[in-house]
Amino acid sequence: MQTDTPTRVSRLAGPLFANLSVAVAASYVAWGNPYHSGFFPGCPFLAVSGFHCPGCGGLRATHELLHGNVAGALDMNPVAVLVLIPLMAGGLVWWTAAAAGLKVPRFRLSTTAALMLPIFLALFWVVRNIPALEPYLAP
Repeated sequence: MQTDTPTRVSRLAGPLFANLSVAVAASYVAWGNPYHSGFFPGCPFLAVSGFHCPGCGGLRATHELLHGNVAGALDMNPVAVLVLIPLMAGGLVWWTAAAAGLKVPRFRLSTTAALMLPIFLALFWVVRNIPALEPYLAP
């Protein structure tokens, strides 16, 4: 008689594939040079509008982090370094641990937090394009 409970391998397939994909992408970013055009695509929003989007500099920030240069990464995109990358990495660790059957705290994102992140990104988007602040927040 077959049961419908998933095996450990099938539960881990998604998280392991996601982790492998992130590792391959991180290797590509670490190996490549995002400071020279041609290796990575440019920001389409910047090309069309001339303004920096919230993600501008995120690729270079990731490159710098992978090379151990935290200050350089913060220079490129502080929001990617302090908010987005830790959220994604933490999510992958949590998902993998939960799929492996480890006891993990239940993750629940409040409505307030779910609304505040896009509002925060929109404010960062506007503030980083203010001419007086651009030298400090532009990638």
